[in-house]
Amino acid sequence: MVFLFAFLFQSAGINREQVFERRPIETNHAATPILWTIDFSADGKFYAIGGDDGFLRLYTPQKHKLINSYKLPGAVQCLDWSSDSKILAIAIDDRPVQLLTIATLKFQEIKGVTGSRTLAWNYNSELLAIGDYSGTLQIINREGELIKSIKKGSNKTYLSLDWHPKRNIILTGSDKIRLFDTSGNILKTIKHRSEETPILTVRWHPGGHFFATGDYGETENNIESLLQFWNEDGTLIKSLLGSQAEYRNIRWNKSGELLATASDELRIWSKDGKVIYSGKSDNLLWGIDWNSTNNSIITTSQKGNINLWSSEAKLVMNIFNY
Repeated sequence: MVFLFAFLFQSAGINREQVFERRPIETNHAATPILWTIDFSADGKFYAIGGDDGFLRLYTPQKHKLINSYKLPGAVQCLDWSSDSKILAIAIDDRPVQLLTIATLKFQEIKGVTGSRTLAWNYNSELLAIGDYSGTLQIINREGELIKSIKKGSNKTYLSLDWHPKRNIILTGSDKIRLFDTSGNILKTIKHRSEETPILTVRWHPGGHFFATGDYGETENNIESLLQFWNEDGTLIKSLLGSQAEYRNIRWNKSGELLATASDELRIWSKDGKVIYSGKSDNLLWGIDWNSTNNSIITTSQKGNINLWSSEAKLVMNIFNY
């Protein structure tokens, strides 16, 4: 299998290659880093996981086998596969964003984009939006070329972003919710609540007529985290309570009937905002995604666990523990 070979790294605009270190598959570690992110490829052949330890882990959903793990030059903050499953975009803490082309197993460094917490492909994967730590939204094309840099008017870090499923409108979460077009125009700015607490995760409904957001809250000051639904024009539909911790990530299933949220436990909500199922976790959940057939969910956690759940939020198996 090609994944048994080392990945190659190719910097954009620089005629050199660097071999990423391929590490042996490890099961025991002294530290327990946060596993920030998981993302399934659209074709269902792989899922990728990354976290504070700087490892990119590639799994196959068949028996949830770890294909291999690769040591990257910093903490992996966010992952997003292109819609054709050919490119994996990788946000790395304080290091350039990278694009992994699956056919060649080469990494391309995106020049000039350093220190990103969030990124996402648009609906046809022709454009990639990257939110950096200095409050700039970068838009690049599939070849890694910069198309547009958008300053939002403050230097707050972008914590999450998502593209409209049918149009080139970018939804972002930071100190406020903001919507942009690809020309750089701010279409809407929303202060989502009276308290000053950041929006950690945003997600368009697959139908595109509304979106969901999850915030940090502040439990030490009795400020509950909010899951909120918003109309496409930015008007509030409803605010939902229930979590005992921040919402780190939220994901709709492919049909848009169900929303899975990662916080103090796994919750599965209906599209009208009712909790249908919940599954308890012994530590905070961070990454979350549905598989390609919508019959299971994988979560990653604050203490380095990877767990498989049924679509009814029942724990099926532990895939990996630090």
